[in-house]
Amino acid sequence: MTDDQQLINADQPEYVTLKTAEKEIGITRVTLRKYLKKLDIKPRSFHIGNRSLYISRVDLERVRKLKQNPALLEQLRIR
Repeated sequence: MTDDQQLINADQPEYVTLKTAEKEIGITRVTLRKYLKKLDIKPRSFHIGNRSLYISRVDLERVRKLKQNPALLEQLRIR
């Protein structure tokens, strides 16, 4: 089990909407999209009666770590 997987509570859903991810991390949709692109994370659509896009909790933790570590952001900055 990875460190990211250990951080995830078993009671939480495996996937979260981008809107939920924005709120949990405290960033805007535009910033979230930039982070996802830098980390090569592609949101998924499950077509469950809505058009929401989802990311996994593991990917959410990767985005959270990127936001918390400015050095990682510098390394991934688009030129």
